[in-house]
Amino acid sequence: MPNNEEAIYDFQNLKEFLTRKGFVVGSREPYEVVKPVEVTPEELRRGNIRFDANGIFVIDGKGNERQVFLYKRDYHISWYGKPKYHICKCQVINDFINSGGFNDHYMRTNSEPVSVIDLDDKRTIKMVDGLPLCGFCRGIIGQYGNIDSTEFSRILKEAYGESEMEVEVDLFGYTRDWDDISRRYKEGKDYTCENCGLRIDDEYYRQYIHCHHIDGNKENNSDNNLKCLCLYCHAHVDDHHMKRLTKGANRYMYEDFVDKYGAR
Repeated sequence: MPNNEEAIYDFQNLKEFLTRKGFVVGSREPYEVVKPVEVTPEELRRGNIRFDANGIFVIDGKGNERQVFLYKRDYHISWYGKPKYHICKCQVINDFINSGGFNDHYMRTNSEPVSVIDLDDKRTIKMVDGLPLCGFCRGIIGQYGNIDSTEFSRILKEAYGESEMEVEVDLFGYTRDWDDISRRYKEGKDYTCENCGLRIDDEYYRQYIHCHHIDGNKENNSDNNLKCLCLYCHAHVDDHHMKRLTKGANRYMYEDFVDKYGAR
């Protein structure tokens, strides 16, 4: 692991230990609060997240890296309590990566509280904090590693220095202004699919024209990262989109689209 002892900050034993172990407490980019965002297979495939024994880092469109932790979005809170959080490429996260991100829904964030879907309470969304650290992660970082997510978030905030910028996102990772951004972009494309050329004039059926994030990062709403796609083309972007847009309740919309417009 890299030795960053020269960059030790005025923290206590835990902060010094994390630094000696290679965890980057201090960086080129300031700390920015980003609410929980799901780690998607597309994001994994594009390398927008870097995993190693020294930490988990999100890479933005400018190449900047910011340290985050991961936790399960769907959890049996009543049975097992709060989900564990992960701060490095432990055995659990390695299995998640090797699965292509399909076996579980993991969220990435650097702040609290976090949103968890309680599977024991009719899938109610609950806001929780103080998640316990994964045992495998604790084994990697050693004796000072038994800290909860509240303490880890505080370490990141102190170490990186805060920025005034804050990105608010919903449970599914979209920014709060996404509806307006998506509508404006689709209007600019005249509700025409940029893949197959289907144009929909009927306002009711315009719900079948979607706005797709090319790099899988739902916070990157720049025009060069957006693409206007019909429901069929959006579903066929990759296996993740196929599963999300053609299964469950979405299956009826997909079938209705195919009945009306055909396979593209």
